[in-house]
Amino acid sequence: MIYNNLLGKAFYSKGHWSLRWRLIFPVLILLLISCLTLKYSNLDVEFLKSTFFKQLVWIVFGILIFIIVQRLRLQVFNEYAYHLYIILLLLLLLTYFMPSIGGASRWVMVGGFAFQPSEVGKLLIIFTLARFISDYKGKINDAILLYCALLIIFFPSILIFNQPDFGTAIVYVFVVFPMLYWGGVKPFYIFSVVAPLISIITAFDLTIFSIWMLVLCLLIYFENPKILIATISLIMNVICGISSPFIWNQILFPHQRERLLTLLNPMRDPHGSGYQIIQSMTAIGSGGFWGKGLGEGTQTQLRYLPVRDTDFIISVIGEELGLVGIFIILCLFYIIFYWLISYAYVISNKFFSISLIGFCSVIFIHLIINLGMVVGLLPVTGLPVPFISYGGSFLLTSIIIVALVNNIIEQRI
Repeated sequence: MIYNNLLGKAFYSKGHWSLRWRLIFPVLILLLISCLTLKYSNLDVEFLKSTFFKQLVWIVFGILIFIIVQRLRLQVFNEYAYHLYIILLLLLLLTYFMPSIGGASRWVMVGGFAFQPSEVGKLLIIFTLARFISDYKGKINDAILLYCALLIIFFPSILIFNQPDFGTAIVYVFVVFPMLYWGGVKPFYIFSVVAPLISIITAFDLTIFSIWMLVLCLLIYFENPKILIATISLIMNVICGISSPFIWNQILFPHQRERLLTLLNPMRDPHGSGYQIIQSMTAIGSGGFWGKGLGEGTQTQLRYLPVRDTDFIISVIGEELGLVGIFIILCLFYIIFYWLISYAYVISNKFFSISLIGFCSVIFIHLIINLGMVVGLLPVTGLPVPFISYGGSFLLTSIIIVALVNNIIEQRI
C-alpha cells in the first residue's frame, strides 16, 4: 500500500505528451556529432569494445529515461527537495567507503554497476536551492538568504572536493549564483561572495592585488551598501588575500597545484603535466578553418591526444572538423541556452523557473570550463562537454535535464 502511494505521488498517467523540438532538435544534433566523432576516433578498436558503441548504448538508455521522466509528477521534487538533499549527502559519504578508482573515491558500486552520486546530485542540489530560494525570498534579508544558500552548497561541495573531484565541486558552487540572481537577490550581495575568490587569485602579485582592492573600494562606494556590509566585505577580501599561501600549500591537492602551474606555463613540463594542453592546442590549431576530415586528424589517430573521447573531444572536433565544426556546436548550445532562459521567463511557478536557470547553468559551466581547458585558458579539471563527450553518468544527467524541461513545459507549470 505504501509502495503504491509513493508511486502515485511520483508518477501519473497521461495518454499523450509532446516534444519541444526547438530544444530537443539541437540536442539530437549534438548527440549525432558525438557519435560521429567517437566512431572515427575509434577506427582501430573492435566495435563492441569501442566508446562509440558504448555511447550508443547510453543514448538508448537515456531515451528510455527521457520517456519515464515524461510520466513524472514534477511537484514531487518541490515537496521532497530537502529529503533529496539528505539522500545526496548520504550517497556522497558512502563513496568514501567504496574502493577507489584511479586514486579517487567518486563511485558507489553495487555488484558490477558503478554509480557516481555527484552527477545526479547536480539535479538534486538545483531542486534544493530552488525550493529554498522560492520559499524564503522576500521573507528574509537577501544577505541571509545568500549565505544560507551557500551553506546548503558547502557540505556536498566539500565532500566532492575531497573525493577528489575539483571540477564537479566548481559546478556545485557556481550554479548557485545565477539561481540567486534569477530569484531576485541583489547583484551586489552575489558579487560580495565572488570577490574573495578574485582576492585569492590576485594576491599572488602585490601590484595586481592593490589594483583589485582599489577597484573593490570603488565598487563598494558606488553601490553604497550599509556600513556593516561594506566593512565585512573589505575585511573578508583582505583576509582571503593574506590566506592565499595557506590555501595554496594546505588546501589544494598536489595535482591541483600542478594543473594551475601548468596553466600558466604548459612548457614547464611538456612531457608531463603540460602534455595534454600542448597536444590539445596543437590539434585545434592544425585543424584550421575546415578541418582535416573525420578520421584524418593526425593528433587523434596517432594517439598523441590523450583522453580524446571525454575531456578533450572538442580538440578532436577542432582538428577533424575545424573552426566550422566548433562554431556549429556553439550555435547549437546557444539555441539550447536561449530556449531554457525563455522557458524560465514564461513559467509562472517560481520553483521551476529557478530550477530551469539551474539546469542552464550546469550545461553552461561545463561547456565554458571545457572550452577554456582545451585551449589552455583554464586548468584541466576533467569536466566533459554536455551531450558530446563520452561518459554514462553525465550524459544521462544532461538528457534528464532536457527531459525535465520538456515535462515542465508540457505540464504548463
